[in-house]
Amino acid sequence: MRKITILIALFIGVMLGCQNSDLELVPTENLQSNDPFIPLRETFDFTYNGKTYSSPFYMENDTLMILEDEEVAAVYNRLQELPELATYVASNGDIEYYNSYEELEMNKQSKGVKNKNAISRIFGPSYEIYIYEHADYNTLRQGRKALLIPPVAIPHLDAYGMNDMISSFTAGAHNLMYSSNGEGITFFRNPDYKAQSITFTVNGLTSVESGYYYYCKVRNFHDYKVKKGINWNDRISSIKTFE
Repeated sequence: MRKITILIALFIGVMLGCQNSDLELVPTENLQSNDPFIPLRETFDFTYNGKTYSSPFYMENDTLMILEDEEVAAVYNRLQELPELATYVASNGDIEYYNSYEELEMNKQSKGVKNKNAISRIFGPSYEIYIYEHADYNTLRQGRKALLIPPVAIPHLDAYGMNDMISSFTAGAHNLMYSSNGEGITFFRNPDYKAQSITFTVNGLTSVESGYYYYCKVRNFHDYKVKKGINWNDRISSIKTFE
């Protein structure tokens, strides 16, 4: 059987509510003593066109995941070549793929989710978004950051001086949110919400640190794949939110 190799991220983010996707495996020797170690699942799963695909896998050289099901691997590889591939990362780490953001949006609208471009909250924003120039929320290196208050519709990040410069982000609030069901943040590779996109859900409390409530944290966009051979680090040009 022909073996298809792809890279996969270690799901360290499970405890934080925004999980790493299927790109790079973080070497276990780099973990600090207080870092959580979450074992990899025995199967790699994703949903596309309403169908769930699942394949057994094994690790090779501690960094490569070998998909054993050729059909699933072939579907996955084809997805990575879609010019407008939309990746949806649920709060529990489940991954859904769509041919485009418009298709993703239509699917979520059918479940009561609306785009937030023109929505004004009567009681003010329920959470805030910070985007960072460097991984680990600029804690290891000094860099730019920007505060975004939903609803967010930024057609070009040049306005914030951060086009193709985002490496991590957080979504949180100083107080416990009254509701966080179905909200999401979408990052696009090109300006004007074009090309590939990746959406993270803001759905439920993930952690509380120094009195601040986090609902989603992505420590490094390098851990997420745009397409084969390309990750999301420093490749974001526009942002949109929805609820």
